[in-house]
Amino acid sequence: MLHNILAAVTTMVPLLALFMQFSMGTGMSERHHRHHDTYLVSIALTRALLLVIVFMSLLGLLLSWLCELGVYSANPVVVLAFFCTFVLVTFLLWAAMCRYRVITYEDYMTITPFVGPERTIRYENILRMEWARPSNAAGYQSVRVFYVGEKKPVTILGTLDVEQILMRINRFEVLEN
Repeated sequence: MLHNILAAVTTMVPLLALFMQFSMGTGMSERHHRHHDTYLVSIALTRALLLVIVFMSLLGLLLSWLCELGVYSANPVVVLAFFCTFVLVTFLLWAAMCRYRVITYEDYMTITPFVGPERTIRYENILRMEWARPSNAAGYQSVRVFYVGEKKPVTILGTLDVEQILMRINRFEVLEN
């Protein structure tokens, strides 16, 4: 019974992710409109995560099936539980990355974080901005934005076009060197 539930979850999650990815459209990571600009996590990154989800799902189902046939001596439920957990965690990471966006307008921006509510920040209410430590693996540097009314800063990820966003904000006097 547990094996069937795990197999169903391991099969359905990648199908859901595929449906969601392709229903979202082309997914350009940067869109310029007349009144605002939208910045998203790169479509190449989200599609790579989607491929990982599909591959690990298929691999988990295959290895579990081979364990049931007796090719491997491992417990098929344990093998499938590992892959099911991996697929679920990667799906949550993928969904969070697809959700993250920064939209810049003339005098304010909205940031939709991985989790939590969307935040609207007026440029005039920015107290300070500081560079976050660079990611040695990716080489990108994020910016933390501290603004009036919030103790916890909002982070603009380095995977977005941070320089373009900073140009739109145009508050270089509050940016730490």
